[in-house]
Amino acid sequence: MNPILSPATLLDRARRVTRAVPQAVVCRQTAAHVWGLRTLSQGTPETDWPVELIAPGHLVLPGCVTHPATPAAADVTEHRGVRVTTAERTALDCARWLPRLEAVAALDQFARRGVDLETLWRRAASWPLRDLVALADPGARSPRESWLRVILMDGGLPRPATQIHVSLGADRSAYLDLGWRPYLLAVEYDGQEHHTSAADQRHDGARREELRRHGWHVIPVRKDVIPGRTAALLEQVANALIARGWRPGPAQTTRILSRIRAARRGGGHR
Repeated sequence: MNPILSPATLLDRARRVTRAVPQAVVCRQTAAHVWGLRTLSQGTPETDWPVELIAPGHLVLPGCVTHPATPAAADVTEHRGVRVTTAERTALDCARWLPRLEAVAALDQFARRGVDLETLWRRAASWPLRDLVALADPGARSPRESWLRVILMDGGLPRPATQIHVSLGADRSAYLDLGWRPYLLAVEYDGQEHHTSAADQRHDGARREELRRHGWHVIPVRKDVIPGRTAALLEQVANALIARGWRPGPAQTTRILSRIRAARRGGGHR
């Protein structure tokens, strides 16, 4: 059996390809996976994901997708035994080629791993790409938290802070996923992994009640809300911000309302 085709992890396959084909460099989402990020499309098993490559010519390799190009030597390195685009180059490639929400989620993860966002911004080849880099925030703890932040910002709401520290007294603290400290309003993503059991729900309820006693209002967002119920989410958060003192200008109000209408029509995010 061809060693590239034999059952193996994506990392193993990437390693085998670059060892067998000296001119091939792993790139895009496969490279992000090699760097340890969660960027593979949801619902696609790792074993089914192709090895994405940059190569000088159009190579036809089983289980691979080749993008003809010659990367700069400075953009190529070796990581975990794989010849791969550097973390910086991989971050820019993900920003350029992934859908908007997934692109920012990838940038957030790279920023958490130390990739400098200012350097990425300067390297970005277009203003739309620079705008994506400007949305990134290393405070996001999961791709869905990244999606949530981008949905709120694209909806016309002010940019939320991430990982907001709240002192609860007696040397106890809480960290809120994202929110607006001046309005004591937070939005938190409740994923399935840590928020589904009865014990988890009791803990979340007690934590949010304590935050309420400290003046905070926390809006939990379940997995089924983003991106499928964007309109209701934007309306809920905008109304909560206004109730707590935020005063959007006419242009902001128009943008929020138009975004809500578009989401109701199924516009969604790309």
